[in-house]
Amino acid sequence: MQVTETELWKIVEEIGAALDGTPMTREELIAVVGKGKSARVRELLKSGWGGMLKPAARNGQLCFGPNRGQSVTFVSPQKWLPTWREVDPEEAIVEMARRYLRSYGPATKSDFARWWGAWPGVANAAWSGLAKELVPVSVEGVRGEILAGDLDSLENARMGDSVQLLPLFDPYLMGYATRGHLFDAVYAPRVSRTAGWISAVVLAGGRVVATWTHAVRDTTLHISIEPFQKLAPNVMPEVRHCAAALARAMGIGRTAISRRARSS
Repeated sequence: MQVTETELWKIVEEIGAALDGTPMTREELIAVVGKGKSARVRELLKSGWGGMLKPAARNGQLCFGPNRGQSVTFVSPQKWLPTWREVDPEEAIVEMARRYLRSYGPATKSDFARWWGAWPGVANAAWSGLAKELVPVSVEGVRGEILAGDLDSLENARMGDSVQLLPLFDPYLMGYATRGHLFDAVYAPRVSRTAGWISAVVLAGGRVVATWTHAVRDTTLHISIEPFQKLAPNVMPEVRHCAAALARAMGIGRTAISRRARSS
């Protein structure tokens, strides 16, 4: 389901005009922008993938506002952010790459291109703009680059064996073109599932060792772990600790942890 380029930019302008400073939910925004539009356009506006909202955001017409209960809202950056300023696109992509490396480095320009959804030429331009700030490094045989300003802190960082429960679509799993440093390729289908679904995972020492799901029944948070291989002795006790913290955050009194084998 597509729109023409003319239709797209007309809708983007209408989205910007509709956001007059008051936060609007997706439904409220659709009610205004979709009025008088074809069923095809209204369906695109409703899409959970944000097909019509992403171009508006990229064009500076829309950004997230404060949540309203369980619903996200959208606002106009120009009207909501007092320090909003237009940035030259070439300057913006270099700054985005800089912030990306600050969060995800060591990484490559291919990683950045995948994360940002950019063509290789855009990533090349970003890396060229950062050339004087980049330092090539190798971590356990994996080559990448970091910002020179981060070199000392990363060289002195200590890798622990902490265990974490990462939620669905956690950014840690979505920042790289290749993720061999996070999990072996054989487990990729269990992390990146059909329809773009990214599993909730158990992280141990920086690597994915299992996926997990949860359900709330009565007053108990039930968490089910599906290990990739035999877990190290410290993993399950730490999972229980993480589960208890999650239950407290959810206002739930009890937890129950189980392990299940991979179904065929």
